[in-house]
Formats: sequence, C-alpha cells, structure tokens
Amino acid sequence: MLATVGLLAACGSGSTQSTVARRAAAHKALSPAEAQASNMVNAVADPKGGDPVPVQVKFQLRSRPDVAQPLEVDIAIVPVSGSVDRVIGTVEGEDGLDVVDGGQIPAADRPAEGVAIPHIIRVLPKRDGIFTLSAVLTVDSAGQSSRATYSIPIIAGAGMPDLPAKPAASAGTAGTTAKPSGSTH
Repeated sequence: MLATVGLLAACGSGSTQSTVARRAAAHKALSPAEAQASNMVNAVADPKGGDPVPVQVKFQLRSRPDVAQPLEVDIAIVPVSGSVDRVIGTVEGEDGLDVVDGGQIPAADRPAEGVAIPHIIRVLPKRDGIFTLSAVLTVDSAGQSSRATYSIPIIAGAGMPDLPAKPAASAGTAGTTAKPSGSTH
C-alpha cells in the first residue's frame, strides 16, 4: 500500500511539473517592444487607403501635448501575417504639428509575425488644436506592394479654444418656445 501511495504521489508531482512547464512556455517572456505594444492604442487606418495591408499600427504619447514643447510619440508596426517581406514608411504632421525627428520609418525586411517594430517620432505642436499625425506605410507582402495611411490624433494645449460657448438660457425664457408668426397653434 505504501508503494502504491508513493507511485501515485510521484505521478501527481510529475504532472504538476509538466503543467507548470506548459504554462511557462505559453507565457513566454515578451520582448520590450512587444510588451510596450500590448499597452498601446491602435492607430486608425484610412478606409480609402486601398487594399488592406497585413500590419497594425499602434501608438503611445510619452507625455501630455503642450504648445511649443517637443513631444515624443512611440509607434509600433506589428505584422499580422508571416507573408510580410518588407515595411517602410514616412510620418507627416498636418499644419500646426511639425515632425521634428523620426519622419522616416526605416525599412524592416522579413519582420516576424506578431513582433512589434518600434519607432519613435518627435513632434512639435505650434498652437492649441486637434491635429493628425499620419504614418504612411508601404508593405511588400506575397509579391504585392500595398500602401496604407494610419492616423494618430494629437490634442495639443487647450484643444479647440475657438469653439463658441453655448449661450446661457435666461430665467425668463427657460422652457418656452417661440411660435412662428401666423401660427394658429
């Protein structure tokens, strides 16, 4: 009986060890770029940009965008297919948002599926406003070359300070509706 209990205990500990080993393999260590990309926000692909490309673009702002203060933007290009042969691109800011550094995304040849390609862009907001930073990528995959544009919103300073304020309702007109002249209602 002692031998049977010993054998059962040995079998149980072996399966526990193999379960732990399987869990560890399933939760492999992420590279710093993959760990960072998992916490980023998806950039928006232009729906008129032509054929879909087999990559995702994610981004993260390193600080709050302030007028006349340089801002670093981390982007990650993540191939979603093993057929991606090459990725290259440019980054452009619209009027009021200058790209100071990182405007050229260097070519990445034969990137691994699911492995983030990190890139840092430095921009300079010139005034308060809501701006768009555009990442224009050319992706060669399965013998085809496709181009896609991804938008990254940047709200600098007060955003849109020139928006008109809502008029306050005066106490005498609250809850009443003016009727058009000649109305019989």
